Amino acid sequence: MTEVRELTEPRTATRTAVIAEDVHRAFGDREILRGVDLRVRQGEFLALLGASGSGKSTLLRIVGALDHGARGKVAVPARTSVAFQEPRLLPWRRVWRNVAFGLPAAGRRQRALAALDEVGLTHVADAWPKTLSGGEAQRVALARALVRDPQLLLLDEPLASLDALTRLKMQQLIAQLWARHRLTAILVTHDVDEALVLADRAVVLRDGRLAEELPVTLDRPRDPGSEQFAVLRARLLGWLGVTVPRS
Repeated sequence: MTEVRELTEPRTATRTAVIAEDVHRAFGDREILRGVDLRVRQGEFLALLGASGSGKSTLLRIVGALDHGARGKVAVPARTSVAFQEPRLLPWRRVWRNVAFGLPAAGRRQRALAALDEVGLTHVADAWPKTLSGGEAQRVALARALVRDPQLLLLDEPLASLDALTRLKMQQLIAQLWARHRLTAILVTHDVDEALVLADRAVVLRDGRLAEELPVTLDRPRDPGSEQFAVLRARLLGWLGVTVPRS
């Protein structure tokens, strides 16, 4: 079983926010993770990529203490929130109550409204989840994650089911929220451009281990049409087994 503990390293300018050591996870006879070692700096935005079934979401769930069947050691901040591919809103609770779910009663509506304001959705606070668009539902899920003032935000392909335009807008929102709160964030994604737009560093899972690492030092906001972006895109795609034709 994975040993998960609160990180208590000394506070320094380069403090580590997440430590995973020798993490293994198997499902039956199939070993998905084979001794993964990962460190994420405080305030860093990390993108985790890999082929389907490579263990990206499994590793994220282990870091978030949602998977207790792994072996290894994990240390994370005390306050961690997760946003999933599906918004997972409770249909019988109004939007603000979904955001405030699990909070102490005192002041919870005010806290929920403040979080909804950050994602531009105070006007739907009293709506039912079934009346929301896909993008609105995901923004509510983000508000629910942020209302707990997390030190670590885990994003498990939260934009995968959105249309292209909504996805671009959500990428911009996530970048703004990350910069505003100076969160440590880990994003699981299949989208190379999304990784490069958002992350400070991209890592690739292959054969159960972290096989490749790419620092992304482009100025923000990132321009996917730039030559530098194209170079990084080609490198990541190559690591993922996709050949990019030369122009």
